[in-house]
Amino acid sequence: MDSPSLLTYRPALPDDADVIAPLIYRIDPLSFDHLFNDLLQGLSPIDVIAICFRAPGGMFSWRSTEVALQDGWLAGFLIAYDAHSPQSSFMHLGRAIGHYGVRVLMRLAWRGLALSRIAKQCLPHSWYVAFVGVNPDVQSRGIGSSLLLRSMEAARSAGCTQVELDVDMNNPRAQALYERLGFSVRSETSGSDVPRLPGFAGSRRMIYVPKAGRQP
Repeated sequence: MDSPSLLTYRPALPDDADVIAPLIYRIDPLSFDHLFNDLLQGLSPIDVIAICFRAPGGMFSWRSTEVALQDGWLAGFLIAYDAHSPQSSFMHLGRAIGHYGVRVLMRLAWRGLALSRIAKQCLPHSWYVAFVGVNPDVQSRGIGSSLLLRSMEAARSAGCTQVELDVDMNNPRAQALYERLGFSVRSETSGSDVPRLPGFAGSRRMIYVPKAGRQP
């Protein structure tokens, strides 16, 4: 197993979209197909994610992304931000695709209603980890853990008092990783709560609250 210490890190760049967009899509293809399939003529959900990643703000933005490099190539990424900052606003998503027309925005808003039950409100002073992904060729080498630990430290530096994230109920491996890092389940959304998203198994909101004197 390769050591995470062999990794290097840097802030993401807009040009990383071609590598990161497919990795984002792999995290939750069901939801991304629901949101973005046939949204823009001739563009796949991965293409739309890439457009949103290149935007200057929002939950997909390169500005909120750190990447892990192994031997100079992009091995993993993490997108996170202060949950109550402008970066978390859907406004940026609208701006990213707004020039495609009002009908596209209305269609996206309608589709997004189905996912609104999943998107729980974060607690005050929370840092939110939106996406963390690792190239499948180098999984199980500590890359995701190292990115999460770095993000948890970034949360502390930003003055946030806890870290929140969501995990699918059908992804026990990811949940086990988060629990090893100190996260615990805060709430659950069952598949029956989101009837307009067939196949959705449910999700759990997890939270990490540092104990006094403990560093992540």
